[in-house]
Amino acid sequence: MKKALLLIVVVLLVATFLGRWMAADSGYLLVIRDQWRLESTLGFALLALILGAVALVVLTLLGNLAWNLAEPVRATRRFRRGVARRRLKSGFILLMDGELDKAERLLTAAGRDGDWPLVAWLLAAECARQRGDGEALEEYLQNAAKSRRGDSFSGLMRARFALDDGRPAAAHRELKGLVEKAPGNKRILALYADVLERERDWPALCALAPRLRRALGDAYAARRERRAWLARVQQLAQKPGFNDGDSRARELRDLWKQVPSALKQDPAMVARYAGFLAQLGEGSRALSLVKEQLERDWDDRLPPVLEAIDDVSPDELLQNLEKWLVDRPGNAAVLVTAGRVALKARLWGKAQNFFEAAANSSQSATALAELSRLYLALGDQVKAAKVLERRVAELDGQLPDLPLP
Repeated sequence: MKKALLLIVVVLLVATFLGRWMAADSGYLLVIRDQWRLESTLGFALLALILGAVALVVLTLLGNLAWNLAEPVRATRRFRRGVARRRLKSGFILLMDGELDKAERLLTAAGRDGDWPLVAWLLAAECARQRGDGEALEEYLQNAAKSRRGDSFSGLMRARFALDDGRPAAAHRELKGLVEKAPGNKRILALYADVLERERDWPALCALAPRLRRALGDAYAARRERRAWLARVQQLAQKPGFNDGDSRARELRDLWKQVPSALKQDPAMVARYAGFLAQLGEGSRALSLVKEQLERDWDDRLPPVLEAIDDVSPDELLQNLEKWLVDRPGNAAVLVTAGRVALKARLWGKAQNFFEAAANSSQSATALAELSRLYLALGDQVKAAKVLERRVAELDGQLPDLPLP
């Protein structure tokens, strides 16, 4: 549209210039051939040439149109394509109405004769799929693959059908090849990411993250990448048949080096990694990570990591927890963690104070459960019963209002 408008403006400017030029001096044109003589002004001659050129173009277009209409082969081809387009439209409507047999007949005919064979064969494959005819389904998908870009579309549909049938491994194989052929196809990449997540192939999903970011944007890729790395850390830390804690911790540290820099500052990622380090006997490293992360950005998921640390003295852990409580008094996560660390140090009174403060500040279910257990261990069954009553009353307030006997 912009190009056409620019061309019109240029033509008008040229016409204006020529008109002013011819108005100043119309000129004189003389053509002599043997006894034939033609006299005219230059302006009239130019106008006649322009009109002749336009007439020649119009006559050429009309002649070409007439030839196309009269030529029998092209006329037959146009007729067949027109019929195929109507069949494609009718077949699609019948497919939506559930008339699978009629729709499949029309769509396969449209695929053979029409100018949209890819669409026709893919819709016919959908008919065969709904009818449960696997042989016809494969035939239609192979026909679709012969069209331009048909291999990508038919492979994508084959992968989707495999997922619907509960065969993610088959979908994985199909999509892996498609990703190599069409690395920028958004639908293929998104479906491949879904398959990798369903199969829990976290290393492959982490490797796919840069492509997802380029094709689908940072927000989509960041969510996928975060889930993949969280799961990958957990998968390595909890790998079965691996009882050597030092070797497992070393592998976990090596994996942490591969984690993207942005995720190394994610509180959930740091909490998970530090928690597994603590369980594998590297409590000092875990404590340092938690302290560094809390200095950057406070998150209640980090203090509970200290509960799993056994190779650092409980007194040192309590010092850090009490320091955090000075800045955040009444924080339930810190109070419950401090109570459990105090239990490890056999400081029953401190543990009781921490649990009571946590229960009073937020009515934490965990704090009430720990407090009740501690009271029972100390032989104070009355206080234990009262704490349980508080917990029951808390739950009772969440129940729907129903008639009771």
